[in-house]
Amino acid sequence: MLDQIFESIWSFGWVQWLAFLFNILYVILAARENIWCWLFGLLGVIFLFVIYLDARLFSDALLQVFYMIMSIYGWISWSKRNENSREIRFASFPSHVLYIATGLAGTLLLGFIFSHFGAALPYVDAFTSSFAVVTTFLVARKIIENWLYWIVIDMVCVVVYVNRSLPLIAFLFFIYTVLAVYGWVQWRNKYGQELQA
Repeated sequence: MLDQIFESIWSFGWVQWLAFLFNILYVILAARENIWCWLFGLLGVIFLFVIYLDARLFSDALLQVFYMIMSIYGWISWSKRNENSREIRFASFPSHVLYIATGLAGTLLLGFIFSHFGAALPYVDAFTSSFAVVTTFLVARKIIENWLYWIVIDMVCVVVYVNRSLPLIAFLFFIYTVLAVYGWVQWRNKYGQELQA
């Protein structure tokens, strides 16, 4: 039954294209600090959820549910105009140790769980999903280094999606990698301007 539903959705081919479009808009708008990124992000993850379930990338599918929640959190966080939550900033070294430890713990936990459910590439999928959770919090809190984390995550995702025969999604994550470099440069420049002001 579930296979028939996915087959009928997939036959249109528009699911990947809409996921592609909305998620590209999300990253471009996030790099420009435009709050509308969160709306496009929400739309994009709904389509990615379907794609990942079909590809049996269960950690990634679960991650999309988290992204739906984070889209609302990000919108609220970025809406606070006169608070520190709106200012771009660097995180401390101890904070990065905590972020990386959390990402690795999540990788081991999700990889172990989903390896028992027939997931494809359970630990690699868990790595990208776990670190994406951590990094999304960094975006919502406007931590500049989020872009460096995304560069690594997105490059690994390109390999995963090529492996799972999802060429358009692999291309999407290649573009994400390029846009993450763009976001890094944009936020660094903005930070420098704020220091000089």
